[in-house]
Amino acid sequence: MPDDRSKEWGSCALCGEAFPPNAKGCPTCGASLAVRPGAVAALPRRRRQWFGMVRSLRVFIVVVVILGLGWATLSAALTGPPTYTDPLTTTGWHIVGAGNYTYLSGPVSGEDYIEGNYSVVNPPGAPLTFEVFNSTSFAAFATHGAAKPIVVQNSSSSRIIFAAPYTDTFYLVFVNAFAPSTGIDLQVYVTTNYESNVVLD
Repeated sequence: MPDDRSKEWGSCALCGEAFPPNAKGCPTCGASLAVRPGAVAALPRRRRQWFGMVRSLRVFIVVVVILGLGWATLSAALTGPPTYTDPLTTTGWHIVGAGNYTYLSGPVSGEDYIEGNYSVVNPPGAPLTFEVFNSTSFAAFATHGAAKPIVVQNSSSSRIIFAAPYTDTFYLVFVNAFAPSTGIDLQVYVTTNYESNVVLD
């Protein structure tokens, strides 16, 4: 039987953890039997089989952890950092109810700009008011207060070009001026792109 008081480091015969020299028991599980270097063959058959299985299991766990970390690192390197769609880069249909409005909004840095276009598809040629508000004026607009838009366009179809004079959250508002009693809803197709006005030296 291996000597559990040996002055050499060994492995616990029960859990496989490192067994310090001169220790009375395994620091992990408390078992008193240590397997010192070269002493595996002296273990009883069933103990030797158990010890071999424990060692194999520990190696398997280490390999799985290494492979998992390697895969996570490789995946991050291949996919790159996460990307987020800018709320002012859109393409889609909007239904604007009679006497109502819809809007797109998002932060815009000073001197960056939004470009795109809109078109009333149904009813064809119906008038639509396009306005741009900053965060302060939109709050007033939404509560039916006095609000001064930065941009105003009245057209059933037009190009959108808005350069932000300063950094703020801006609102691109599409207004259906038909009275609610008419029941005339506008189906509008809108495309916008956020463009950075980056100047490289």
